[in-house]
Amino acid sequence: MIAPLLSLFASLLVLAPLNVPTVPTAAPAPPDFAATLQQLASEFTSGATQLLVAIDGAVINVTRVAYITVLILGVFLYFTRLNRRLGKDLIAGEIILAILSEYVFPVLVAT
Repeated sequence: MIAPLLSLFASLLVLAPLNVPTVPTAAPAPPDFAATLQQLASEFTSGATQLLVAIDGAVINVTRVAYITVLILGVFLYFTRLNRRLGKDLIAGEIILAILSEYVFPVLVAT
């Protein structure tokens, strides 16, 4: 009576899938905090650099509008003789502003 049960139990053990690993698996390595922090810092600096380049371009465009406007006003005041002295001063200021914004400030920002 036990013999048929033993053969049945043995056949069930052979058919049953065994999920026991023969070689122990290694646990996954914990994330490297320093590498993660370095990656975040790198992404931040690249984003900040792009932002500063965009701001620099916008400032140059605003100063171009400013010195062109000052030039137009200076030429208008000088040649219409409404206020020749102010017109001459505005033209001189425009030249200084143009030289500073186009040549001096980009060199200072680049270094």
